[in-house]
Amino acid sequence: MTLDGDDAATAWVGAALASYGEELTGAWERPHTRFWSTATRYGTTAGRVWLKVNGAGTRPEGALTELLGRHVPDLVPEVLAVDCARGWWLSRDAGPTLRRVATPEESWPLWEALVVRYAQAQLDLAPRREEVLAAGVREASPATLPEQARALIEELAARPADEGGTSRDETDLLLRELPALEEWCAELAASDVPCSVQHDDLHSANVCWPGPVDPGGAATARIVDWGDACWGFPLATMLGTSRSLAFHAGTTTGARRVLRVRDAYLEPFTRSAGGPDRSTLVRLTDLAARVGCVGKALAWQAATTGAPTALLREEEFPVREWLLELLSGR
Repeated sequence: MTLDGDDAATAWVGAALASYGEELTGAWERPHTRFWSTATRYGTTAGRVWLKVNGAGTRPEGALTELLGRHVPDLVPEVLAVDCARGWWLSRDAGPTLRRVATPEESWPLWEALVVRYAQAQLDLAPRREEVLAAGVREASPATLPEQARALIEELAARPADEGGTSRDETDLLLRELPALEEWCAELAASDVPCSVQHDDLHSANVCWPGPVDPGGAATARIVDWGDACWGFPLATMLGTSRSLAFHAGTTTGARRVLRVRDAYLEPFTRSAGGPDRSTLVRLTDLAARVGCVGKALAWQAATTGAPTALLREEEFPVREWLLELLSGR
């Protein structure tokens, strides 16, 4: 992901800051450069700010973060300016990441506090479907996933294996799994859990933690990097979060501490009007994880739109790998 020009970007940042009575100070730094986005840090008279530039597949991130800032303002960094056409957006620094300030062992109670805030935000955003989709956010909900999965299977079947495609046997197995996927999606759609914004990449490097390193600090934590977010079944969040927690702690997704985070996350859904009981929510979370692998494949497909094959190979063809996880329960 490249900028139209560093001078042009700096001029845009400076103009945006001027509207707040602030100015740039010092040189910029660019600690994040990937195909799907770049992030550049600037010093200003009012503290650090970040310019993020999104590629075609993650371009709605700025508009979505701005929208979230209006409806759940304490969950995301303050957005100062957005240029949707170019995928440029400017936000205030939200502090160090959770991964930097706490070890995996120290993080368990922090996560239990944080996910409650995130789940409540998802419930608060559930009535905002049209507004979220109007911001350009993808839909990957139980209503759309079966057909999206079929289209993706057909696309990969037509691609050579050394370019991220599937073999004939893999394609046949995936097609045979579609009726089960349809059943899972139908059960999710029929549940009392409403669709909402689903971050889909919620891990400790995407949480900024400026407050005390204790559960009380969750009140000031901010969730960043919404580039993979979609409108979908909210509990699918736990697919990526549980795996990340388990990986960094050297344990499994079935470990007691991981399940405690899951249960903390589910608590607001049990309290919502007409919400399912805990056992039903646990089943729905398990189903959402099965369905969520398709959502992950679609997120990677969007993020790597137009990417060269060499990059996809370097990433180990994530669209194919996530899609093949549909077969993991066979």
